[in-house]
Amino acid sequence: MNRRLITFAILAGLTIVSCNNTIKEGEPETTITETVKDTTNLLVGSWVQPNPINDKEVQGFLINSDGTAESINMATLLYKKWWQEDGKLILIMESVGNGSSSIDTLKYDIVKNTTTELELKMGDYTDKYTRQ
Repeated sequence: MNRRLITFAILAGLTIVSCNNTIKEGEPETTITETVKDTTNLLVGSWVQPNPINDKEVQGFLINSDGTAESINMATLLYKKWWQEDGKLILIMESVGNGSSSIDTLKYDIVKNTTTELELKMGDYTDKYTRQ
């Protein structure tokens, strides 16, 4: 069970990091293909995806403007902090459960980051989120 949570945490982190886009000068801000130099404001908010264990629920994370992060519907995977650096979303998370805990730093490439969609990639894994 702990291995499943760690795998999920890694996948969630990858999804977050892969959403780096920049807005080009003179291009409308409402297009999905837009890119932004600093996506920090687009990252702030709640990002969720279907829960693979219970399809009636969602899970994900909340990114706060003060650099803190929180888990959404994940009792054993606790997001703590976040920042953006060089097109990556970095998340600090704590995995708790089975009487032990560990803290990890996850670095995701930001593949897509719009007002409604976030796509993160870590290695070969891509994770997609929608704004809640």
